[in-house]
Amino acid sequence: MICGFCGHEFDENLAKRGCGGCSGGCHSVHCPRCNYKNPLEPAFIGKLKTMLKRKTTSGSGDTEKSEDKKTKS
Repeated sequence: MICGFCGHEFDENLAKRGCGGCSGGCHSVHCPRCNYKNPLEPAFIGKLKTMLKRKTTSGSGDTEKSEDKKTKS
């Protein structure tokens, strides 16, 4: 997750959830750097990020092979 205030990237599973100060309970993820209250990331966004990471990592090998072929020609 990326903090909406300071831009710090952190794992939302390791961050502080809920501050205890909000009435009705805090359902936000607090940034470990600035303590900004970030809303929870929807589940489909997390799935989309994992899908894009897989495509990026698997696609990078194909790009390198095609570049190697161009330099050898």
